[in-house]
Amino acid sequence: MVSWNVQGRTAVRPCASAVTPEPPAMHAMKDQTLPESLNDPATSNPADPPVQDPGQLLLKWRSHPIRQGGKRLWVVIGALILFPAGLTLLYGPFYGLLALAILGGSMAAYFLPTDYAFYAGGVECRFLGVNRRFTWEQFRSFYRDRSGVLLSPFPQPSRLENFRGVYLRFNGCAEQVMAIVSERVKPQTTGTPDSGSTTK
Repeated sequence: MVSWNVQGRTAVRPCASAVTPEPPAMHAMKDQTLPESLNDPATSNPADPPVQDPGQLLLKWRSHPIRQGGKRLWVVIGALILFPAGLTLLYGPFYGLLALAILGGSMAAYFLPTDYAFYAGGVECRFLGVNRRFTWEQFRSFYRDRSGVLLSPFPQPSRLENFRGVYLRFNGCAEQVMAIVSERVKPQTTGTPDSGSTTK
């Protein structure tokens, strides 16, 4: 489990890039220490990139699809009403309520907001008060579509990546999100996942 101690949380705004004079303190990955040579000017290489604090905030944004409206909103609302109503008429109220609960649970991310944050050390997703954190090293490929990007722990397309990967909705932040993902997730395989492919 990734343990981050990020101080000074700020309000989440669409595509809120972090501008902080001093990165927040963070005791990041367990048992992770920096070599002494990195802090020694006599032995460090000036050509090496600067060492970033894993707790440095890079980007913060919120996804709330229902607020965007559009045709998809009416399709979702129609499915939530018509499908349970049809089951209620055919099989009784128990099956109608069961269908409503299943559909409502599967579409919770559409109706409720999800907060995302990119740090130098990894990714944070917050939904219904639950935080999930991942290091960039956990992801080995990514796949972009029109609405977001899937970060996958597999180097090649796999049936399991929809369960073990992390899907990030853009919500108007596509350019900023992809710039950071392309830089941090390496090696990478980009494209469209093939549902028939498996990881060996």
